[in-house]
Amino acid sequence: MSRFEFSVQQDSEDNTGGGSLPNRMKEHDQWLVTQEKKPVVPSKGWQESVNHLAFTEAREKAEQLGGEVAFCFTDSGPFIGFDLDDVSVAGEFTDEALGIVRRLDSYTEVSSSGTGLHIIAEGELLDDRKHRDDLSEAGHLEVYDENRYFVLTGDVYDGLTSVKRRPTVVQGVQDDHLPEQQRFTFTDLQKPLSEQEFEGGQTDATPKQIRRTIRAYVKSENHDVDQEVLHLWKGSNESRDTTSEADMAFVRQLYYWCRAEPRLMDECFRASGRMREKWDEVHFANGDTYGERTIQRVCRTNRDTFNGRYVTVSD
Repeated sequence: MSRFEFSVQQDSEDNTGGGSLPNRMKEHDQWLVTQEKKPVVPSKGWQESVNHLAFTEAREKAEQLGGEVAFCFTDSGPFIGFDLDDVSVAGEFTDEALGIVRRLDSYTEVSSSGTGLHIIAEGELLDDRKHRDDLSEAGHLEVYDENRYFVLTGDVYDGLTSVKRRPTVVQGVQDDHLPEQQRFTFTDLQKPLSEQEFEGGQTDATPKQIRRTIRAYVKSENHDVDQEVLHLWKGSNESRDTTSEADMAFVRQLYYWCRAEPRLMDECFRASGRMREKWDEVHFANGDTYGERTIQRVCRTNRDTFNGRYVTVSD
């Protein structure tokens, strides 16, 4: 294992103006302001690109609020982030973690905790891999290319100041360190419940129960649940510029309320006012439909799920 060192950032072709973050990233309007790692500008809708800030605006607002700048990964952007968390033992980064750093050979910084590393490169998250897994020596690895953000420190590790395009290496690191993700197909979803196979714990909840549970939580004074999810369920786009962005926002909500079950998420979408022919149209070369890919993307990146009790529905 090697003891970590904070290197002094020098201006380079990829990083000019005395800043400690790569200009390659500053060129993209994918920035947020956070306080204690929670988004404050914007505080809501941070996943939507229309709400993202230019770097200079984010830096100014962060200075005004005493917050931090964060970089948001988006579907339209070229960047992918590797978050190595808790990979330092007694002040030393593990050989396994440093092996990943050396392979990617792209912008690397020490996280705010001092026990983790952020690596940002250009590449894509593989569709057949989960986004997280434990590392063998210590800590775990998480990989994102959309719907997540890194609160950046600018504490560059080992002089790795530039974001590099590493498509082959990015794929190789995922192949070596992330487990395969079980695919589900809409053909499987049409089978009887007893014959369906997919990951995640199963629940007997129905779309009607899910909607009534959401409504009950929205009305309750004891729970901070925004009624936007019900508006999205009815088919409203709310503040989204496109119907597709609203679909994604709705499916993220379904992930939470459906406890990450693809089958139930699909059933709820079909029962909602958002359902239209596009959901079942093939939009990708591998045969994935628009609906399949939307659910897959959310299942790759979201984590929080509902742990309460569903409302009982009597017909």
